[in-house]
Amino acid sequence: MKRIFLLFIFSILVQVYPQNLAGIKICLDPGHGFIPGQAANCSDAETKRFESWINHTTVPELKKYLLSEGATVITTRTDYDSIGQCITLTARKTIANNANATWFHSVHHNAFNGASNYSLVLYKQISSVLCPNGNLAWPGETDTMGIFMANNLYNSLNTTGNYYRGDLCFLGYNLGVLSTLNMPGTLSEGSFWDYQPEINRLRSRAYLRTEAEALYHSFLQYYKKPLPAHGSLVGIVSNLVNGSPLNKAKVIIKSENKTTFTDSLNNGFYRFDTLTPGTYTVSVYSGLDSTTAQVTVVGSKINKKNISFTVYSSPEDVKLKSVSISGTNLYTRWAKNIAAIDFYDVYMTTNTASWPASPSVSVPGTDTVGTIANVVAGTNYYVKVKARNALGSSPNFSKTYCAAKGSSTGKWLIVDGFNRFGGSGSNPTASHAFSGTYAVALNKLDANFESVSNNFVTDASYLQGYTYVLWYLGDEATMDETFSTVEQTYIKEYLKQGGNLLVSGSEIAWDLDNKGTTTDKEFFYNYLKSKYVADNPTPNTTVASGFAGSIFADIPQFSFGQVYPEDYADVIDTLNGSKPILKYNATQKAGIAFKGVFPLGNFVGRLIYIGFGIETMSDTAFISKIISTTNGFFNGTVAVEPNKVLIPTQFSAAVYPNPFNNSTILQVHIPRNDFFTISLYSPLGALVKTIKSEMLNTGLYNIPVDLTGLSSGIYFVHIVSSQTNTSIKLNLIK
Repeated sequence: MKRIFLLFIFSILVQVYPQNLAGIKICLDPGHGFIPGQAANCSDAETKRFESWINHTTVPELKKYLLSEGATVITTRTDYDSIGQCITLTARKTIANNANATWFHSVHHNAFNGASNYSLVLYKQISSVLCPNGNLAWPGETDTMGIFMANNLYNSLNTTGNYYRGDLCFLGYNLGVLSTLNMPGTLSEGSFWDYQPEINRLRSRAYLRTEAEALYHSFLQYYKKPLPAHGSLVGIVSNLVNGSPLNKAKVIIKSENKTTFTDSLNNGFYRFDTLTPGTYTVSVYSGLDSTTAQVTVVGSKINKKNISFTVYSSPEDVKLKSVSISGTNLYTRWAKNIAAIDFYDVYMTTNTASWPASPSVSVPGTDTVGTIANVVAGTNYYVKVKARNALGSSPNFSKTYCAAKGSSTGKWLIVDGFNRFGGSGSNPTASHAFSGTYAVALNKLDANFESVSNNFVTDASYLQGYTYVLWYLGDEATMDETFSTVEQTYIKEYLKQGGNLLVSGSEIAWDLDNKGTTTDKEFFYNYLKSKYVADNPTPNTTVASGFAGSIFADIPQFSFGQVYPEDYADVIDTLNGSKPILKYNATQKAGIAFKGVFPLGNFVGRLIYIGFGIETMSDTAFISKIISTTNGFFNGTVAVEPNKVLIPTQFSAAVYPNPFNNSTILQVHIPRNDFFTISLYSPLGALVKTIKSEMLNTGLYNIPVDLTGLSSGIYFVHIVSSQTNTSIKLNLIK
C-alpha cells in the first residue's frame, strides 16, 4: 500500500512538473545593444543601451519557461545583469560550445531606422547562392526553428510582419555570434527598439514575458512536444477617442479573481498568464469610464484581444498642428485630445495685443479642423485653440500659430520645433507665440506664409511645397532632440532639391555635433555646413553683430535673450563651403550662410544657420533686418560670394541611400575631364554589369544604380579612370 501511494505521488509530480525537454541543453544569450553607425562590440557603453535591458529581461523569462519543461538551460550572462561587464561575441559562442549545448539562441532588439516594426529570425548560411534560406549550416533544423520563432513572435507581439532568413542573404555576412557554433543556433530580433510605439511596449515587463512565451512555444514545437493546455491573454487597452494607449487602466477577469493594470509608459499593454480554455468577460476601468469585452481563450496559445473605449475626462491642452490659408479661408488643424471633447474653440485675431473674449468658431469635438472664411490679403491672422466638455476646458490655450496671404512671390513655411519648456529649459511655458515673432517680420515683406508644428511635417515632400522654410528650435536640446533622424532626412531632401532653409536655435550644434551620433554629425557637417566650437561664447555674452564682408555686414551690434533667457548660445564655425555671417566677438562665430549643391543634390540650395534663438530678441527692427536680408539671399539679390562657381577640386564618390532596396544613387565629383568605367561586381568578384563607360567632363554627377532582380547582400561599385581606381561597398536589403 505504501509503495502504491508513493507511485501515486510521483505520478502527480510528473504531471505538475513536465519533463518534455528533459535531456535537451539550451544556451541562451542576451545580446548586447547596438545603434546604427556604432560598433556592436564591447567598446560600446552597454550600460547606456536600452536594448541591453530588454534582452536581459526577456532571456531570464524564457529560461523559466524552459526549466519548467525539464530542459537544462545555461546563459552567457548572469540573469537580469544588463549592467555587468560586456563579453565579446566569440566568448558567447564559446560558452555554448564548451557546454556541449543542444541549441544556441541569442535574443536581440537592435535599432534599425526608426520606422521598422517586424519580427526577424536569422541563422547561419554557408553561401548566398540560394536566397533567402538555401545553403544553410544546419539545413532542416535552423530554418524550421526560424519558421516557428518568426511566426510565434509575430502572432504574439504587436509587430506588422515577420521574416526568417539565412544571415548571408539578409545581411551579406555571417553573424559573429553564430559563425563557429558546434550546434544549431538562431538569433531573434523580436522587434526594433527605436520604433516609438514599440519602445513604449518594450518597456513593459509583461510584453517581454509574452515574447519569452512565444520563443518557449517555438522550442516545444521544434522538439515536437505538447504545448501547455492553458492559454495566456494579452492585448492593448486604448482610448477610442484618439487611439492612444491608456495608462494605469485596471483590467479584471472577475470569474477568475484576476486583476492587472496597464503601466504608465504609454503602451496600454495587459497580460493574464494561465487561463483555462473558455469564454471570459473582461472588464476595463479608466477614470470614470469602463467597458467589458467577451474573450474566448484557446489553449496552447497566446491569445490577443485589444480593447478600445471612450474615456471621458477633463480636456488637456490642445496641441496645435498648423494654420494655413487656401483661397479666402483660414484653416486651423490640431491633434485629437486624449479626453472626449464636446467642442474645440478657435480664437482668431489680427492683433495679438487684443484677443476676442469669445471664440471665432466652435467646432464639434469629433473634428480636428476649424475653418474661418473671408480672410483678407496682406493681413496676418493669429490663432489659438482650447478644448471643452462637460467637465471643463483646457487649462491653457494652445500655442499661437499664424498665416498670411501676401502679394510677394514664393511661400514661407514657419516650422515650430521648440517643444521644450520648464525644467532645464529657458522658456517657462508650453503655450508660446514665437511663430508670431517671425510673422511680423514676414508681413513687412508682404510674404505668403503658413506655420506648423514640427510634428506636422511627416514626409519630405511636404517641405517641397514651400519656396522658403524657417525652422526655429529655441533652446531645444539633446533630451528633447533638435532635429530627429527622420526630420534630418526631410531637410536633406529639401536642400538637395534646391530648397532655402533658415534655421535658428541655441542647442543645435551641442545636440548634433558635440553629443550626436554618427548620423547626426553627418547631417550637421554636410547639410547645416557647420561644426561645434563651444556651448557659449567666451566670455559669455548675449550680443552679436554682422560679420565683415558678409551679407549681414551692415547689421550693428544687437542683443538677444530678452524674451526668454539665452544663456548658452552655440559657438559654431564654417565647414564644407559655408561662410560666416554673424559673430559674438572677434574670434567666435554666431551664424553661417551657404549657397551651392548639397551632397547628392541636383540643384543649388541655400542655407542660413544662426546659433541662437532669433525669437529671443526684443528689438523687432533687428529681427526684421535678419529676415529681410535672408529673404534677399534666398532670392539671389544678396550673395555670399556673387561670382563664385563651385567646381570640384578633387575626385570623390558616395552612395546614398546605403543600405537600400533595389536602387540607389552614386554621386561622383569629377575635378577634370576623363574617361570613366563604372561597374557593378558581386561579393565573389564577378562582373554583374557595366553601369557607365564614357568620357565625363568636370562636374557633379548623380548616377542611378539599379539592382532590381538581384539577391540581398553585399555588392561593389568599381570606378576606374586614368587618375582613379576605387570601390564602394553596397548593401542591398530586400
